[in-house]
Amino acid sequence: MAHIKRLEIKNFIGISELFIAPGKINYLTGHKGAGKTSIIEALEKLFTNKNRRAEVVRHGETEATLFAQLDDGLEVDRRIRADRADYLKNRKPGQSVPQSEAFLRKLINGDIFRPLEFVKKSPEEQAKIILNMLEISWTMDDIKTWFGEIPTVNYEAHILQILKQIESLYFSQRETINREIKVLEAQVKGIKDELPANYDGEYWREQKVQEYYSKVAEAEENNRKIANARSLIDGLESRIAIIKAEAETEKQAKKNRFEQQRSEIREYKQFLAQKIEKANDIINQSGQKIIDTENTLDLELQAEIEKLKAVYAEKKRIARKSIEDTVAEQGKIISTCEASISAKDQELLNLDAMEEQALVAVDEKTTERIATENARVGNAKTILDSTREIDIAPLRKKAEEVAAMQSYLREYDRMIDITRNKLAPRQEQSQTLTARIKKARELPMELLKIAAVPIPEINIDNEGRIRIGQTLLSDLSEGEQLELAYRMAKAQCGELKVICLDGFNKINPADRKWIEKEMETDEFQYFVINTVDGDLKIETKEAIA
Repeated sequence: MAHIKRLEIKNFIGISELFIAPGKINYLTGHKGAGKTSIIEALEKLFTNKNRRAEVVRHGETEATLFAQLDDGLEVDRRIRADRADYLKNRKPGQSVPQSEAFLRKLINGDIFRPLEFVKKSPEEQAKIILNMLEISWTMDDIKTWFGEIPTVNYEAHILQILKQIESLYFSQRETINREIKVLEAQVKGIKDELPANYDGEYWREQKVQEYYSKVAEAEENNRKIANARSLIDGLESRIAIIKAEAETEKQAKKNRFEQQRSEIREYKQFLAQKIEKANDIINQSGQKIIDTENTLDLELQAEIEKLKAVYAEKKRIARKSIEDTVAEQGKIISTCEASISAKDQELLNLDAMEEQALVAVDEKTTERIATENARVGNAKTILDSTREIDIAPLRKKAEEVAAMQSYLREYDRMIDITRNKLAPRQEQSQTLTARIKKARELPMELLKIAAVPIPEINIDNEGRIRIGQTLLSDLSEGEQLELAYRMAKAQCGELKVICLDGFNKINPADRKWIEKEMETDEFQYFVINTVDGDLKIETKEAIA
């Protein structure tokens, strides 16, 4: 424990030169601008090297000097220079001490706490100050152990703030995932609402719709055979009558065809007979023609007598030869025609036989067709006796039901895909985040149980808010805030037990009374500022024995 035994200030802010031999309680009084606050800022600058303003060297000077001697012999000499680097020297007779800012900060545990200034701060600023006082050891390995990963947050903050950041991060992530879950659940519900009630996709997937339609086709074929059998039986007589009528028509056509052939042969025979008759006429007239020709030629011969005798003799020979050739030719024609007539007579005889055969063939064909129809009717009767007609309606209804149900499989599969591959993983993520959020909320209380907490009543609730006992920090009364600040100032101090009270005169009388009592009896050294009319005045007061 140490107090300030001697304090020297030169050219610092509004102070030209000041030498103080501080006691336990040091009252700094005077009007605004008298230098009271400069003394407090000088203490802060001396031990922390922190400035509350941009310029601390007195106007017109190039160097400010701050010097303090503690009652344990330690001397701290700091010089703030406008034109060159600052100077710091730590000395202690008979000992070697570090020449560092860290040594001084450790001496005062970081900062000189000003409790009345704490009261003026916002609840958020107060909370930050309190958190900085809570010494809780932790590592990044702890973070990974707690949460299974290293969340992306600001790890320069206090661990309790880090945990709040982590909670907020996970909460935000869960909100995003939960929104996605709601969207996916809405999609699943939308699909499910479009499906038939209690739709079992896997059951309908296993159903073989083609088998159902095959049963329908088999039943239809079965019933078709029965209907055909009935139709065959019912129409047998009419079909036989048709067959017979068709046979008579075919026979008459054949008769007409053969009769036409006969008529054509008869006409050809008549043509040949006429040709023969004409040839016979020519032959029969040839003798008379010869006589007539000879008579004519005799007359000519007579006219020419000797002159033309030889000529006409030759003409007679030629004429006779021509007629004889014609007779021979006509004889051949007669012979040919007679042979053709004989052949046609044979054709006529053959036609009769062919007609008879054709008519017999038609009769045989008719008999065969009738026998076929009778056989078909016999099979039809067998079908009717051995086959039962099937009600197709239930089979078709079942097939159509299976087909209709399988038409929903695509949407069913989409619903299953969304559920398994999108919704379930997000639900799992949400559960994981919920567990991590819970962990982030529980850890502050767990850590505070093992932390070096300067104020035992300080705790962090599940929402990350600081409470003093059961009361929120922001809900403390002015007096309760002052008491808290005073206790924190004591807890904050390091080896140098110095507390600065700025604006002491603004505290209500009741609070001033218990603070004054504390100052007189505890182990701390106080610098108390009261703003009153008049120049700077310093009064010291020692502790009550």
